Amino acid sequence: MPEFADFEPAGGKSRQPRATPVSVRHATVADVERCAVLARRYAGEGADAVDFEGLVRGWLRRPTGCFLVAIGADHDVIGYGRVVRLDVATAPTGYYLAGVVVDPDARRLGAGTSPTRSRLDWIEARAPEARYFCNARNRVSVELHARMGFHEETRDFEIPGVTFEGGVGVLFRKVFRDRA
Repeated sequence: MPEFADFEPAGGKSRQPRATPVSVRHATVADVERCAVLARRYAGEGADAVDFEGLVRGWLRRPTGCFLVAIGADHDVIGYGRVVRLDVATAPTGYYLAGVVVDPDARRLGAGTSPTRSRLDWIEARAPEARYFCNARNRVSVELHARMGFHEETRDFEIPGVTFEGGVGVLFRKVFRDRA
């Protein structure tokens, strides 16, 4: 089961921000190995049979989404985030933030926030709203996205192939602009 970051309410004892800000760029083939390592680490036990490098290469080839990496002060990939376009009968059609993974040693340093802002900019250039879903127990994700304007939309949805072990899935929505 994926390990969520420890929750620290705003103003808690988090690490000091990096002297050098996290930069964000589109992922390239050169990032596949490092992103696969992060994905494997996030997936945890029982994921040994998964071809994470093949999975990451597949993300790079998707024409309808976006795959960004967060780069730390040492110029290494310290996190990544994706945008996918979903069109399924059991959830609203549109662009979804997906798969934010941050190296545990880089948490609370902007490696999740920076790519999330960049992904929202990417979606806003293409659509009037964005969505994301997570386990209701993932308080770090819920708080991060609330600060960026997301509001709970429903708990009555299904994404094929996605389960919320030990918790309930929550679908969130952010509206960028109204359509007249």
